[in-house]
Amino acid sequence: MEKLLRYKKLYESLILFILRSAISKWFDSKNASEMLGFSEKSLNCWRRCGYLKSGKHWRMIQSNFENIILYNVDQCSIEMHQWWDRDAISGP
Repeated sequence: MEKLLRYKKLYESLILFILRSAISKWFDSKNASEMLGFSEKSLNCWRRCGYLKSGKHWRMIQSNFENIILYNVDQCSIEMHQWWDRDAISGP
């Protein structure tokens, strides 16, 4: 059983490494929020409200029966700059 758990952890680490290498613009909520300068709560709110679009700004992957949200920091940054370029009253 212990050997199985070690292989499972190794597999998870390998998958995360491959994902980070292959999709280097995609980051988890914590890292994306730090890079963009907004809280994870704000990113989550904008995602749920539909301001950030699935596939373009964020995607969900499943890891160990847990859903992980990844954000495309470049696309999120572009979208956020467009929000602030508009009239503040009209909103995003």
